[in-house]
Amino acid sequence: MILRPSKSIISTLLRRCYSTVNDIILPKTRNIGIIAHIDAGKTTTTERMIFYSGKTKRIGNVDEGDTITDYLPSEKERGITIQSAAITIPWNENKINIIDTPGHADFTFEVIRSLRVLDGAVTILDAVAGVEAQTEKVWKQSSNLNLPRIIYVNKMDRPGAGFSRTVKEIITKLESRVVLCNLPYFETSKDQEFQFKGVIDVIHGKLLKWKENDDEGKIIEVLDFGPEQYEMFANARESMVETLGEYDESIINAFLETEDYTKIDSQLLDEVIRKATIDNFITPVFCGSSFRNIGVQPLMDAVVKYLPSPIQSAIPEIKSKKKQVPKKMDSKGLIFNNDHNLTVGLAFKVMTHATRGPMAFVRVYSGKLSASSNVVNTRTGKKLLIRKLLIMHGDAPEEVKSVGAGNIAVIPGYDTEFQTGDTLVSTGKKSVGSLESTLKLMPIDIPPPLFTSSIEPHTAGDEAHMKKCLDVLVREDPSLKVHVDEEMGQTVLSGMGELHLEIVRDRLINDMKAKANLKEVAVAFKESFVKPATKVEQEGLKISVSHVENCRDYEGVDGANIFEDENNVIILEDSAASEFVSTSLKERRWKCTNTIEDLKEAIINGCLTSLQMGGPNLGLTINSTLIKIESWDAPVDQAEDLIPTLMHAARQSIQQLKTTTNFAVFEPIMKTKVYVNSADLGEVSHDLTQRCHAVILAVEDESLQNIEVANWAVEEAERIYLPPDYTLSSTKKRDLSNKKIIIAETPLKEMIGYLSKLRASTQGRATFDMSFIGMKRVSGSRIDSITKNS
Repeated sequence: MILRPSKSIISTLLRRCYSTVNDIILPKTRNIGIIAHIDAGKTTTTERMIFYSGKTKRIGNVDEGDTITDYLPSEKERGITIQSAAITIPWNENKINIIDTPGHADFTFEVIRSLRVLDGAVTILDAVAGVEAQTEKVWKQSSNLNLPRIIYVNKMDRPGAGFSRTVKEIITKLESRVVLCNLPYFETSKDQEFQFKGVIDVIHGKLLKWKENDDEGKIIEVLDFGPEQYEMFANARESMVETLGEYDESIINAFLETEDYTKIDSQLLDEVIRKATIDNFITPVFCGSSFRNIGVQPLMDAVVKYLPSPIQSAIPEIKSKKKQVPKKMDSKGLIFNNDHNLTVGLAFKVMTHATRGPMAFVRVYSGKLSASSNVVNTRTGKKLLIRKLLIMHGDAPEEVKSVGAGNIAVIPGYDTEFQTGDTLVSTGKKSVGSLESTLKLMPIDIPPPLFTSSIEPHTAGDEAHMKKCLDVLVREDPSLKVHVDEEMGQTVLSGMGELHLEIVRDRLINDMKAKANLKEVAVAFKESFVKPATKVEQEGLKISVSHVENCRDYEGVDGANIFEDENNVIILEDSAASEFVSTSLKERRWKCTNTIEDLKEAIINGCLTSLQMGGPNLGLTINSTLIKIESWDAPVDQAEDLIPTLMHAARQSIQQLKTTTNFAVFEPIMKTKVYVNSADLGEVSHDLTQRCHAVILAVEDESLQNIEVANWAVEEAERIYLPPDYTLSSTKKRDLSNKKIIIAETPLKEMIGYLSKLRASTQGRATFDMSFIGMKRVSGSRIDSITKNS
């Protein structure tokens, strides 16, 4: 039997795609992200999904630079994903909203903000490389959000591809229970080489073979098994039933009725796999070769069958300054504050389109976002008119009248009114009330930038355009920071990594035509106050300055103004106003031309300006500093503008404390894990401690990081059925206790270029990953070398 979509079906899909896909009901909607290590095949897989849905008439390829989701010039040139891209496709009368995310660690913020608004994810693995470092990182990020996932083992056509070896790594490294929904099918060529031709469908008991002369991968032969394939199917089905039976007794009952694993109803298996996936009890595993157009359609079926709709996903946290906000889910989506007309959305991404200009991507959680209606940005309190509403198909926008709950909309036309993490509310024709205007969905964490590079315009006349371009880039990517070093007269860019800043340079110079030079990338050192809390007084202003570890500890503190970019806090309580100021207000003797709110803002701005002027050691940005205004006074019985006076007093108060003894240089410290064989342990440890100035915290057996989980993973990997895999033979001979993990704290500066050195010293056997811990004081002889290089 051959499955070949008819022309009428394809035309119907195309019509549905462009006219009614936005009207598909919520239970038939899926919001998914494609996540993986770099080069696992995320974009290639996404392009096939778009093509098979009928959205495009030809398949886009990364190597040819004609993909839908990688549309930036830098993405096409480098063949990597830099910005997450959204696209909506139809599939079997369902709608799939897809976000294709980057795989490189420098663009981890793109993954963070995408995962924040998704209901499920497809994790793609390279069958040759297996579970890689960045895969573990994005898996952990999605686990923290409790996202249900499907795994797709890609590149099964490549020499060295190991399906069973990769599945073992999924269990042991990702600590996940799996069910194998399909298995790879190989045929032997004339030269006795295995060729990947299709998959064994474990659910329906059929062999799916992609026709050889079909370059588009649309013709699938549905065949009965031969003896060898049937044995693999029967063993995999038995293993699947045993795993699912631990979750749902209906599977056990179905088996007891037939006492034959192969005769259990496929519909029942689908239902239980769906429930177990949504509960994160299991992860369904599929395989294929996206580049060879094999295995993508079953993956798309799995997205619809096993991943949750918006009404089955976790209810997001929402806060209000006024009171606790009731929330519930019904068939139409989330309902906040028992108001069916209340629309709540989260702006999770801002970008500038080549022809449409600025755009804000919004996940709609409740109600319906409509064109020609007003929304309130609860961060700013501003009411904004949505003139047009779009849904995106990669780089191509499509105008729509409205977007319902559980979907992703795009609001064009506003340059500066939206930021990543803004909560938007609308109540239809009614005005937004006091409660609704203070609603805030859970914020999106922005990781601190770790690398810096100064940028200079070619001429003074080029500076205005350069700054305008930088403003656009920072709006699009909040993990990119820009500040001006007043003392050095330089504009400094800070980003997540060397590649991150390199891409910024390319976009500035090549795409935006800014005439500027970027200097060599360096690690972002900071300065911070290190003495015990110290008080100073200036012109009626009493200020206390101290060190702070985490600015978020002051969330909810009365009068706290938190500046997360540099981990700084400025506290100005209402009670800090002098008795004279308070009495003047009470007795209505206030003659000052400024309001008390204006004066308080002037004090905060004065403090902030002083912090931004840099520290006394190297003129570096001031970080992790707490300023508390103990008290302030003003001659409010005089009718004059006091804002300049208070700003100057606040700025000068902090400037008094800027001595080299009060402040010290701080640097970013990373938690580094190096995965190495025992034979290389000594050399790698010595290199870390001596050359990289690392502090080694522990050396652990890779299989013994968590004894209980490790034991479970080993038992689980042995228990489940895995099909024959010649790459497993080398794994069996490998002593797992021979694999070590060096856990260390390392200065980021010393880890630049570490991967090439590590590979050279271990013949390519070792890998490592890093995560940011925080800023720590630079001490010892290292301060001299840093001072010389700064």
